[in-house]
Amino acid sequence: MPFTALKQYLFKVYFKTFEAEVFDRGAQVAFYFSFSLFPLLFFLVSLFGIVLESSEGLRNELFDYLFKIMPGSAYNLVRRTVDEIVDSSSTGKLTIGLSITLWSASVGIDSLRNALNAIYGLKETRPYWRTKIESLVVTLIFIIITTALLAIIFFGWQLIQTGLHGLGFPVASPVILIGIQWLSIILMMLFACEVVYNLIPNFPSFRWYWITRGSVVAIILWLILSSGFRLYLEFFNTYNRTYGSLGAVIVLMLWLYLTAIGILIGGVINSVDTDASVKENDPPEEPDSEDRLPVQAS
Repeated sequence: MPFTALKQYLFKVYFKTFEAEVFDRGAQVAFYFSFSLFPLLFFLVSLFGIVLESSEGLRNELFDYLFKIMPGSAYNLVRRTVDEIVDSSSTGKLTIGLSITLWSASVGIDSLRNALNAIYGLKETRPYWRTKIESLVVTLIFIIITTALLAIIFFGWQLIQTGLHGLGFPVASPVILIGIQWLSIILMMLFACEVVYNLIPNFPSFRWYWITRGSVVAIILWLILSSGFRLYLEFFNTYNRTYGSLGAVIVLMLWLYLTAIGILIGGVINSVDTDASVKENDPPEEPDSEDRLPVQAS
């Protein structure tokens, strides 16, 4: 892309970001994410216990993964809360409560839909029951994606080696297997982003793009923001002194806000790309009939 075109493109992204009030809507999405985070984790941990005979492996892997991406105080708050919920839940409560937790976890998808509709300039016309069903379906998709990611991370290259051997492509090199493992993780993250950008907004007709520029930027931006926030807290963590026992909650909310900003900025980029493609595909405007008439000589 030439420098002039890149400059114009970045200006469009900049103005679109403030026009759609991305930073304000990011705060709203982060607020509802905080309501859906604990039910989602509780649902995942409970699902591991129902499907698997022993869920300790994937459960510990889930917390290890959260430890790597979340700030320390936020991670301690999340793990302690989830452990308390699991320990206080009996089998009867667990069976009845899974549907309730799934419903609660879908609240974050509802808020994300409103924000993406505003970014894409769309008006929500679907009835409430349909949007709620779609939110539940998308939440289930994310649960499946998260479970697949944890399986890839937990079982690692052994799972990939077994799969390739079953397909008739035996691979013994650990470097190749680990490379395939990380490639699988990146593809799963891209697929999760495409689920957000293709299924949640109220587009006039169904569309699906496997890889978009916004998904790539959203993942990279989220990694940069999360890593930068963790680094900042390593040296300048004053939230516990300022907010006391609420410091971990504030850190968690800020991390969820940065996560929401990364997702919405990716939506802005996809919106700008969509607007550009629509303009390219539009036929040129024909002149008015008065302009096409020849001028009569007097």
